[in-house]
Amino acid sequence: MEFNRSRRAFLGSGLAVTGGVLAARAVPAGARIRERGPQAAPTTAAAALRRLQAGNQRFVSGKAKDPGRYNARRAELAEGQAPFAIVLGCSDSRVPPEIVFDQGLGDLFLVRVAGNTAADPLVIGSIEYSATILGSILLMVLGHDDCGAVKAAVDVATKAKTLPGDLNSVAEPILPAVEAVRSEPAGAIVDAAIQENLRRTVTGLGAVPLLADLVAKNKLNIVGAEYRLKTGRVDLIKP
Repeated sequence: MEFNRSRRAFLGSGLAVTGGVLAARAVPAGARIRERGPQAAPTTAAAALRRLQAGNQRFVSGKAKDPGRYNARRAELAEGQAPFAIVLGCSDSRVPPEIVFDQGLGDLFLVRVAGNTAADPLVIGSIEYSATILGSILLMVLGHDDCGAVKAAVDVATKAKTLPGDLNSVAEPILPAVEAVRSEPAGAIVDAAIQENLRRTVTGLGAVPLLADLVAKNKLNIVGAEYRLKTGRVDLIKP
């Protein structure tokens, strides 16, 4: 994966001055508790991770609270955002992070791309924005089992399959992970590639200078996790 690709075009396109989510005003870190109302934002990456895990447990057990999804909260967020966590997730419609982690409006900064890869500088730049400007303290790379993007990459690597249109741009960043697990049995290669892809993405993001600096200063932690489609459970991936 190409994590060192130039990002000048992206950073020069008006990151903080025009358009969409990138133009949303950041809430000063000290104002987070006030902006969040009754539920204070986590102040450490460990606490942020615990909050996500607790929310996922509620989701799995059918006891989701759907916090922070009310009119007053929506009005508060019109003044600015301070998401405590960034989730780089797959675009799969079955894995919506706010629901999976039972979080509300303004809690998570989402970057979603098929295969949850970070080869595109737009993906990296979006993550950098939330980490450096909005003050997010946790970055989770969230994959899932039975991932179609990974299965496509496996077919390209093992069957020389040709993908139509621009689908190859989805599979290409995943191919190094597939090659790394080629020795796995045929029935296990997809699952192994999913986890290897997660590890490589976490490692690659940790090498991005802006993010590495935040990690070194204990202002950011980067973790990988996998969502289970049948159970709804999210499990952390070992480095």
